[in-house]
Amino acid sequence: MELKSTIIFQKNHQALQGPERFIVNEGGSRSSKTYSLCQLVIVYCLQNKGKVVSIIRKTFPALRATVLRDFTEILKDLGIYSLEAHNKSEQIYTFPNGSMVEFFSVDDEQKIRGRKRDIAWCNEANELYFDDFTQLNMRTEHKLIFDYNPSDNSSWLYELPPDDTVLIRSTYKDNPFLPQSIRNQIEDLKRTDEALYQIYALGQKAVSKSNIYSNWTFMTHRPARFTSYVYGLDFGYNHPTALMRVYWHERDIFIEPVIYESYLTTTMLIEKMGQLNIEKEVTILADYARPEIIAEMVNSGYDVINANKVVKKGIDYVKTFGVYCMENKDIKREYDNYKWKKIGDHITDEPVKLFDDAMDAVRYAVTYIKDEYFTDSAYVSF
Repeated sequence: MELKSTIIFQKNHQALQGPERFIVNEGGSRSSKTYSLCQLVIVYCLQNKGKVVSIIRKTFPALRATVLRDFTEILKDLGIYSLEAHNKSEQIYTFPNGSMVEFFSVDDEQKIRGRKRDIAWCNEANELYFDDFTQLNMRTEHKLIFDYNPSDNSSWLYELPPDDTVLIRSTYKDNPFLPQSIRNQIEDLKRTDEALYQIYALGQKAVSKSNIYSNWTFMTHRPARFTSYVYGLDFGYNHPTALMRVYWHERDIFIEPVIYESYLTTTMLIEKMGQLNIEKEVTILADYARPEIIAEMVNSGYDVINANKVVKKGIDYVKTFGVYCMENKDIKREYDNYKWKKIGDHITDEPVKLFDDAMDAVRYAVTYIKDEYFTDSAYVSF
């Protein structure tokens, strides 16, 4: 059997024989990651009897359109595909020696929490949550393989134990079978979007020009110098209600998430604030779009006032501070995904109305801090 492969297949094949549990494929677009890992799974199943390999992605339609299609194509090119061996209703392919490959998405609770497997391959693994990884890790006997484009600035993938992880980086230049026309498209990203060029051509993490904030420092504890604070409060229901405690000291702020929770009624919110001992004498800057909630909070004794909601002004104020934030996965997700709206190639001064609940609450608090406690708070647009 003749297998045309790239250096990425060879590196993964070598890693599969090694002692490390995690094999991480981080790289750019069209670097042969997916195709090479399909080849690796097929070779592994042919060489080992009675093994179970699970291939997982966040959603099944995406998995079917990518990995499953490549997997089937490779079997057919090798002349070993059998329609009888392919259970399309369960999406399981069984080899003559009893080894099998199953394809499923993480929302298939029965399979993700079901029987054990020898190898798990998480395709586009940065789409998965840490809880998804935890469930798969507990039920995988031998190796876990991940592939992804490094489009996120923070991820559980970056925190895997280095002494038990093989990291394989790749770019389109590692794929000798890639047509020149595709190479040209990837290389043209350098002209049109430097951040996308770094991610999809060079396979490196990058902060997009459309990201609103950068250079925040996430910490596991609050430094002692931060003692003065106010609260910012953004109301939600389906979206989370976000209550952020925002400290300031000289030219730095520290953000401490207090409440970040969906489906809170006004009564539930006030009860939770009581349980958390939120001080009634400390000012809370709140979204005045919900005056009825503010009125109930004031009646309960809290010092709630209307926030200044001028968006660009507030964002520019935040950028005048060094920003430190308590480690929190929800806030990190918002920070990484809080972006300016784009119209075509033009970046506007308006944020995308997603991933902005905590960001709005922080903005309310910082605008108040800047206007109340800093004498040089004249508004300057960056």
